[in-house]
Amino acid sequence: MDVKQVALPRATIQALIDGYHAGESTYRLAERFGILRNTVRDALRRHGVAVSGAKVQLLSEDDKAEIRERRQLGETIAALAYDFAVSPITIRRALR
Repeated sequence: MDVKQVALPRATIQALIDGYHAGESTYRLAERFGILRNTVRDALRRHGVAVSGAKVQLLSEDDKAEIRERRQLGETIAALAYDFAVSPITIRRALR
């Protein structure tokens, strides 16, 4: 399978940078722009943005309590991850 790599437009790159600096996760940015999370991460890094998995605490203690409650009520990890704009791994960590 051949995959053609296409450069992101400058406006998209700037929107990714702005969104990330505003606190949007790479997962949410990837979803919003219809691109892979790795593409978001790589574009940010190429433009001098320090990207790490733990740049800020993504969930407050209130968020974690709500996640535990909603999970006990049967909500899926995927749905919780979407609602809180974090990865499923972050949700699993909050449930510990």
